Amino acid sequence: MHTTPPPSPMGTYTLAEIQARLATFQADTSPSESVERVAAVAMVLRPGPAGGLETLFMKRSDREGDPWSGQMAFPGGHVEKTDASIEAAARRETFEEVGLRLTEDMVIGRLSDIAGGRLRTFELAVCPIVYYCPEPGPLTHNYEVAATVWVPLEFLGAAANIEAYYYPPDPEQRAFSCFNYGPYTIWGLTYRILAQFMGLFEIELPTEFPLTDVE
Repeated sequence: MHTTPPPSPMGTYTLAEIQARLATFQADTSPSESVERVAAVAMVLRPGPAGGLETLFMKRSDREGDPWSGQMAFPGGHVEKTDASIEAAARRETFEEVGLRLTEDMVIGRLSDIAGGRLRTFELAVCPIVYYCPEPGPLTHNYEVAATVWVPLEFLGAAANIEAYYYPPDPEQRAFSCFNYGPYTIWGLTYRILAQFMGLFEIELPTEFPLTDVE
């Protein structure tokens, strides 16, 4: 069971305020303009049942050959030649993976591209697109998805909720910053996207866990 999040300034921001911050943000799109492999992910927001906003994550299925096998992620995937735009790719992938049909008018902003992978070298740029979907309805999972969960922004905006995560294949066994929400561990590239989003609101989420050893 996840615990009730401590008070967070993120819980006080309205949709209009989030839209205003994103409207003035100058996203760095250069990474996706300099590599061949580009992926688009959708950070989907919806109203939470207890007030405030939530965002959608999916747990990737355990699959051999998938470098992010079993990890938490935003819905999304590779941009194909048939996609009209990066935003269109994010919508297509979200529908294919979790059955959520996003529309063009749901886009409320774009974050800066992120180079994929810190433990491996990937010639890949990930483009996060932020959507607002007021009534997403029930979700369905394709073979790539083991589970989905909506997490309150209030929880994700509280640095007190950050814990250490040790990625088993990491030879150095470094402590990465993560959020544990019930059985779900949000870390890595997805955490870095969250940190960028929270930075729009002067909320600092450390991308490196401050301790080298955790009891």
